Amino acid sequence: MRKIRWVVSSIVGGIALISTTAFAADQQSLNPADYSSMRQTVKQITLPDIEQPDWLKKQLASEAAAQAAAKRSATTITVTYDVMTKGLVYANLSEFKLLANQTLNDSRGWARMNVKFVEVASGGRFTLVLAEASQLPTYSSGCSAEYSCRAGRYVVINQDRWLGATPSWNSAGGSLRDYRHMVVNHETGHWLGHDHQTCGGGGQPAPVMQQQSIDLQGCSFNPWPLASELWSTQLGI
Repeated sequence: MRKIRWVVSSIVGGIALISTTAFAADQQSLNPADYSSMRQTVKQITLPDIEQPDWLKKQLASEAAAQAAAKRSATTITVTYDVMTKGLVYANLSEFKLLANQTLNDSRGWARMNVKFVEVASGGRFTLVLAEASQLPTYSSGCSAEYSCRAGRYVVINQDRWLGATPSWNSAGGSLRDYRHMVVNHETGHWLGHDHQTCGGGGQPAPVMQQQSIDLQGCSFNPWPLASELWSTQLGI
């Protein structure tokens, strides 16, 4: 469609140029009424409305995605977070902080959006919580003692899940380290602006925003966000 517009514009421009040149060369030979009529004719020319072919739509979409990726890579976004505990926590807090930070900044994870997560003593943009299982419902009616959750600024990791994953995860052969990657990425993903997703098809890697703690739905374990999940309404990217 762009090529057609260029051709038509070139023709129109040519007509206008020839008319103007002729008029300047010999004003006596051109009837002003004829010139006015010609201008009106040119104004009435309308470009055809031609739908873009699928290949062009895909190309333009690909170019837009590349430009967006380049824009993301040009600027690193720093996200601060603080860490706290709630209830009776007997898990190693230093290990929790270290492993959670490694997950958040892993090159396989949300860091692919060119985001850097930095732990601060207080006042972070969100709060990562390691909580006793019975304390989860105190954050929201949508939280249960069975799983981890996100409520407002709080990304809450259930201590029982941190220490032992879930029965369904374990029975399917998942490792505890991958579970920890997944649960931190999943709950942080909610803070970033994501809702739950479902398995895209048997054997495919599960979206990190799928509730893998409950059921893989035929997908394979995946602790990391898919390429299609690399966006955030919270950060505007």
